[in-house]
Amino acid sequence: MTITSPFAITPSSSSANPYNLPPLKDRLVETFNTYFKFGYTTFGGPSAHIAILYDEIVAKRQWLSSEQFTELFAICQALPGPASTELAFSLSLVRSGFLCSVVSFLLWSIPGAIVMTVSGILIGSIKDEIPLWATRLEQGLATAAIGLVALAAYRMSTALATDKLTRILALVAGSVSALYTAPWLLPVMMIAGGIVSYIYDGFWTPFLNNCKEKRKEHQESKEELQGNDLEKGNAAKESESSQEESAATEGEQGGASAEKRLSTEGSIRNRGSKAEIVIPEEPMDDIKMDSTTRKAFSYSKKLGFVFFLVFLALLIAAVLVRALISVPPRAEYAYIVSTFYFVGSIIFGGGPVIIPLLKTYTVDSGWMTDQQFLVGLALIQSLPGPNFNFACFLGAVAMVNAGKNGVAGAILCYLAIFFPGLILKNAIIPFWQFVREHKSVKMVFRGVNACALGLVFSATWLLWIQTNSMGGSSGYHAVIASVAFVAAGYLDIPAPLVIIIGGGMGAIEYAVSDR
Repeated sequence: MTITSPFAITPSSSSANPYNLPPLKDRLVETFNTYFKFGYTTFGGPSAHIAILYDEIVAKRQWLSSEQFTELFAICQALPGPASTELAFSLSLVRSGFLCSVVSFLLWSIPGAIVMTVSGILIGSIKDEIPLWATRLEQGLATAAIGLVALAAYRMSTALATDKLTRILALVAGSVSALYTAPWLLPVMMIAGGIVSYIYDGFWTPFLNNCKEKRKEHQESKEELQGNDLEKGNAAKESESSQEESAATEGEQGGASAEKRLSTEGSIRNRGSKAEIVIPEEPMDDIKMDSTTRKAFSYSKKLGFVFFLVFLALLIAAVLVRALISVPPRAEYAYIVSTFYFVGSIIFGGGPVIIPLLKTYTVDSGWMTDQQFLVGLALIQSLPGPNFNFACFLGAVAMVNAGKNGVAGAILCYLAIFFPGLILKNAIIPFWQFVREHKSVKMVFRGVNACALGLVFSATWLLWIQTNSMGGSSGYHAVIASVAFVAAGYLDIPAPLVIIIGGGMGAIEYAVSDR
């Protein structure tokens, strides 16, 4: 009896399943097992999210290579919306398809969204100030995330910063992003990095190789001429000597002369052979194909274009609603949905960048008080999951204050702010998969990936500054980050557990130093 693997593709089914995908049930189970814990353990903000995703998806599960991961990350940074959420969504999309990507997004964001919704409805019972023990707990979680971000940056650098050009680009991008926080800098730096690597690999390197080849040929021809002159001089001396000596001596010296000529010719040939340099072709992916790796899921570029048209049509509708309807004194469903969709369509740089814009549209419009906004902001900073879950809190508060259904307001704002970035990611994926194997595109992505790597390094510093601005012992926080780095990198402790350990160490700081 022959047992057939459930992952095998027969000739009759290969056309129906060209990506060698397992049954939908198995894919959903894999997605659930991978993403369920993220909704409860992804503390630390977008930078920590990237590190956790890299550790789980690339280092452990090997769904795709470091290059593919970084390319998707770079694209997310260049698109509006929450970069880490878009990355989590797209990783599941290229692994298992549309339905699994939606499930992964819900598992990633729903736990935090539920907490923010309930908090928004019950805003009146929440204290104005966050207690100190909660602050220290949050610091411990975030500091452990710093260690994971540093570990992810180090691991990514071994695959993406392998020569002088990529290391310089990573250094420049990291330095600029650490010094300046303008959101438009992120896509601009990555585009500039791609242009630099394309010029370097496509024009400058071939030009240098051509010059080296010409110098090598000139040197070889010069050595060959010198060798010929040496042979002629030796032949003349041997001819004079043969006229003076006996016939036997002439034979011996003739043999010696021939041997010398052969030696000279051999040395010339050897010099020519040493000048030939064979450069092995290095593999693009640092993760070898194994049983967990399969061909990335994709779909037609026409469908990708349809996704883009949907995004554009909804954006135009949101702009028209905001232009034709004056700002209502109390939140209205249509206006608040158009506002949050508009915000999700124009914001680059993720959660920290969106805060002042949301404050302008909600507090300044009179939909909630400044104190209500600040309480929600403090709460979202201490929860796992994407910072864009803040929209659930704001939608609930705005609708409760307007005497309407807070749950409905939270759900509508949740969908409106996340949808633009996710639909744009759907539009980009088939084009990315189509062009990424082209030689010129690989040149561009080499620079883009290096700049994205620099952003991960700078995120380590920025997260450190943000965490220590809340007080506490910076030396103790350095210990927490170091413990997280070693635990995840060398002791193989799972990243979610490392985050929890960091929170425990933060609680110890409160118990020892702050009581």
